Amino acid sequence: MINKRLLVKNLLAHNDENSFYDKKRFIDIGQREGKAKFLKHVCAMANSNPRNNSYIVIGVEDEDNKIVGVDFFDDSKIQNLVNAYLDNPPLISYE
Repeated sequence: MINKRLLVKNLLAHNDENSFYDKKRFIDIGQREGKAKFLKHVCAMANSNPRNNSYIVIGVEDEDNKIVGVDFFDDSKIQNLVNAYLDNPPLISYE
């Protein structure tokens, strides 16, 4: 079992986003444009790294990696969104 705190700490140690790691200050999956942007990022991550895990860390400032946090997200809402719009959707895990 992977230690999630250590994983986030190691991801944030790398300032540059890459094919398996992306960070966002905030996502708005309650709005149509927010859903589209989130799905675009999920697709990009899944396509660029299909055999391994990819991570989108939400609640982090882009410039200085400051953790600002976000309101609670229901992971089933996120998975249902991905399932509704994508064929062969990736499995979403929320921590």
